[in-house]
Amino acid sequence: MAAFAEDKDLEEEYEEVPDDKKLAIGTHFLMSSPPGEIEEVLKDLRTLLGTSEHILTDEILEEIFHTYNIQNLQVAIDEDGKTKVVLSPETEIDIKHYLDCKNKTAVSVKHNSRKIIEEEQQEEPAVEEGKDEDEFAVPVSTSTSTSTSAAWKARTMESFSSELEALRLAVEKALSRYISSQYGCDTATTSVVIKDNQLKVLISGEKLNLKNYWSGRWNSTFTYVPSSQQLSGTVKLLVHYFEDGNVQMTTEKLAAPVTLDFEDSDDVEAVAATLISELGKAESAIQDSLEVMYLSMGEETFKDMRRILPISKQKMDWSGAQMQLAKGFVTKK
Repeated sequence: MAAFAEDKDLEEEYEEVPDDKKLAIGTHFLMSSPPGEIEEVLKDLRTLLGTSEHILTDEILEEIFHTYNIQNLQVAIDEDGKTKVVLSPETEIDIKHYLDCKNKTAVSVKHNSRKIIEEEQQEEPAVEEGKDEDEFAVPVSTSTSTSTSAAWKARTMESFSSELEALRLAVEKALSRYISSQYGCDTATTSVVIKDNQLKVLISGEKLNLKNYWSGRWNSTFTYVPSSQQLSGTVKLLVHYFEDGNVQMTTEKLAAPVTLDFEDSDDVEAVAATLISELGKAESAIQDSLEVMYLSMGEETFKDMRRILPISKQKMDWSGAQMQLAKGFVTKK
């Protein structure tokens, strides 16, 4: 009984974690989710929260998913699966609207499902004869307001009316050919965006095989500055393997800035070809560095994780004589 009372006292020493702390921990778990697994993490998180599940409101989850999506270049897809849009700071008009660069338009996105949704339109009320229009003015939410819709559509038109548009289209075509040759079928979505008089090239690659316990993504963001003809970029990747364990490899590599060399800067096709060629070289160099790392892991990384020599302080001799000697010590029944 005394031991039971002591255990009970120990339990009472633990204070209940406040909701804001639970939310911070839950947000960290969700933001750390490996590719294709955030829904599973959310499901487990709801179970862990138990009676505190109420802190994960739809509004809070939408904000968390929004941040996760744009940080990891997630892809929003329409119902038919034909339209795919990269969610990123470069393509974002506002928290709900994103540029669909290939179709030169913008779409509405629901972040927690990563689905492209139809933009709701609220009809204006009819005005009776002899009445002032202001008498019939009704407040509408920003998500359904016609004026708001017109505003983001206007911003969309501005995005595709730049003097760099011809170059953007040429890069888009060259990038499409590059993706077809270097990436697996339907594993990568791209976007070429004009922002701050620069060209942003986005590649979101993701391959999921959760039933075999692995998933991975490759995100590339390259920036081309026409005024200096300089190309630079960043590649982020994360691979997760979780059969009977939990192994993750995450890395971020910077592609060294390179100045493009071409004879005629007005020849957008030539500029685009050179740009994508240099982009491909940068990605290949990063891929090669990963392969070198894999080959050297046995001698470098794993070497520190195992015993250098056996207890005898002698390297194991696997010759036949040694094996025969070992057999001699076996006691025959």
